Amino acid sequence: MFLNFKISNYRSIGKELGIDFNILDSQKLGAFAEINGQAINNLACLVGPNASGKSNVLKGIVYFIRSMHRSYSLPFYRYSSGLASHFCCQGSPTEFSTEFIDNEAQYKYEVSILDGIVQKEDLYKRDETSKRYSYIFKRETGNVLFSKSIKMNNQDINRLGGDMSLLSLLLELNYFEKTDFMLLRKIYSNVQPYPGVTYIGNDYQSISESVSQMLLDDDVLFDELIDELKAIDTGISSLQLNIGIEKIRKAGSGEILEREKTFIQTIHKVAEKNYLLGILEESGGTLHYMYVFASLFHVLQNGGMFLVDELEQSLHPDLTGRIINRFMDKDKNPNNAQLVFTTHNPWFLQDLTKTQIFITEKNDKAETEITRLDEISGVRNDENYFMKYISGEYDGRPRIMET
Repeated sequence: MFLNFKISNYRSIGKELGIDFNILDSQKLGAFAEINGQAINNLACLVGPNASGKSNVLKGIVYFIRSMHRSYSLPFYRYSSGLASHFCCQGSPTEFSTEFIDNEAQYKYEVSILDGIVQKEDLYKRDETSKRYSYIFKRETGNVLFSKSIKMNNQDINRLGGDMSLLSLLLELNYFEKTDFMLLRKIYSNVQPYPGVTYIGNDYQSISESVSQMLLDDDVLFDELIDELKAIDTGISSLQLNIGIEKIRKAGSGEILEREKTFIQTIHKVAEKNYLLGILEESGGTLHYMYVFASLFHVLQNGGMFLVDELEQSLHPDLTGRIINRFMDKDKNPNNAQLVFTTHNPWFLQDLTKTQIFITEKNDKAETEITRLDEISGVRNDENYFMKYISGEYDGRPRIMET
């Protein structure tokens, strides 16, 4: 599980802000796990007005994790691609850090990037006896210092580019055990922080293709999704996967190309008769729920983290609550998967604890700021956070000015 994230100088984020999942014993009231003597929240909800930076926080986390995990083999995830600084902080480094528990070991990782080049990158592991961190590697402007646990040959060191993560190189060249850092491979999100990539939440064609592939790869998910669609009253009685040929026009030449493609069709049973519909004939809410359910199915089965921007998009509050409740239910979430989501619907706050609610706002320098609700003086454990929020007691609401 992730213990925290810290981000500075990324998109609307100027000075450092953080999301902390750690809680005290007195705060163990909602969905949480206890690992290595630490209580860790399973949920984090970001609420605030439009343009306050909620989505940018999620984008920063996804960008950070993808880069630390895959930037060696995939140039798409390197720091020279898509790293956007705050307009007030040009010339200053962008910095990310996290602490997390993986395979019963606790790590701290931090990286600083300027103009797409890594200035500093450190990985530490905590000794469970002394509770102190010791370094696995330290990297600064091209120089790398390894602990005795890493014996890296010169040929592999020469593969390290300035715009890629050393951790990703070590992972992909098998300098760690295959069971190490599995958490980094268990990240699911509808957020795409990279330029030229469609935001899947608003692209139903992308949703269809993504869900089709997930269903094609997993028979259990296929059956579970059908049962879920029946349970939530969509009118869908079954699903059907068909392989077809799609014609696409090649950019530049205009040549028509053909490719094999999997299509989802839904089956509606009405008056004992089955009717077949194309997936894109379904409602936007049904499509969004199918994508969310397919992703949360994997993260609940395997552990990890699910980051969702506007979880309630096109969904009835009962369905959004159903998703949140799966992460709260220890039987449905046996591997302590974590959910981080943004919302404009404060209704869900009444089901969360004050350590799971993060208020986002912009300061007078147009920087995103985050406040965990328990950091506000006087907030009690038994408050109705929904009523308090809509009454304006926590701020984090749009300041609408009539002209």
